[in-house]
Amino acid sequence: MSTHVVIIAGGAGTRFWPAGRRARPKQLLPVASQKTLLADTVDRCAGLAPPEQTYVVTNEVQREATVKECSTLPEGNILAEPHMRNTAAAIGLAAIEVVRRDPDAVMVVLPADHVIRPRERFVSIFSAAAERAAATDVLLTVGIEPTGPATGYGYIEAGDVAAEVAGHRAHTVKSFKEKPDAATAAGFLKAGGYFWNAGTFVWKASAILSAFEEHLPGHHAILQKIDAAGGGSPDPDLYATFENVPIDIGVMERAQNVEVIPADFEWDDAGSWLALSRLNEKDAQGNVVRGDHLGLDTHNCIVVSGEDHLIATIGLDDFVIVHTKDATLICPKGRAEEVRDMVARLKEHGRQDLT
Repeated sequence: MSTHVVIIAGGAGTRFWPAGRRARPKQLLPVASQKTLLADTVDRCAGLAPPEQTYVVTNEVQREATVKECSTLPEGNILAEPHMRNTAAAIGLAAIEVVRRDPDAVMVVLPADHVIRPRERFVSIFSAAAERAAATDVLLTVGIEPTGPATGYGYIEAGDVAAEVAGHRAHTVKSFKEKPDAATAAGFLKAGGYFWNAGTFVWKASAILSAFEEHLPGHHAILQKIDAAGGGSPDPDLYATFENVPIDIGVMERAQNVEVIPADFEWDDAGSWLALSRLNEKDAQGNVVRGDHLGLDTHNCIVVSGEDHLIATIGLDDFVIVHTKDATLICPKGRAEEVRDMVARLKEHGRQDLT
């Protein structure tokens, strides 16, 4: 069995503004350690595949920064989309590259911007998933065991046990559920057998291409043309014809040969600035500080600044303060999810230079 890892690294950089921008979205920021989320993901995946079998799918705007963050990978393994057309197109582009190099390969597909700990448990679960995928043509997803009735994630409803591999059980998938309201999420938790959909997948590269042919024939036709052109940078005009559809809706929710392996590792999708409080050590006042900060009567804040710029705070509690060379964000923690709305407002006011 030969395992190839594909890391999906796109995004618009809106949730971590002003540090996050179109050219530097959250996976290119140090959120959970001194390394960027992308660099942490590449390091984590070293336990699954060697560098020459590890790929990152990004876009042309972010390609240069992505190459710098992935110095351990061959530059030819950084695949850049000329247009962002959602995860189905990105995964298809990677699949034809993997099949070109190894027709029998198993693909492990992961987002670049998630935090998973401990590494050993991650490797154990995804190695078992790869072994299961190598033995059959199923499309596997790895579902996160919920720690509460979260409304911000989609859910996977598991069915009967289909196989047991290296101590991990693969279940049939009954259904995929969209992000629920609070009452529905509580019902999922009480019923059991529901897992958070983290957008992580394992399958033979050939199996996912067959699934494209069956469920997304338009994608499959475009991928065949890209493949026939010999790889490299796909033609922008051709790539623009991909339907903008995620792999979950385009393939996983339509296919019958889908299984889920539950995962019990620590998982965080680092969805906003609040993730820094969950993922980093705090000082004696409960603050998470990145950079130069001096606080007086300041508690439970997130403070991010360059080393050459002091942020001084007095009498603040539960605030997010982020300073960059051209913009500063100050907001209550309870409104951190509205950072995306601020980016939209900047665009409305013609300030694309800041997005």
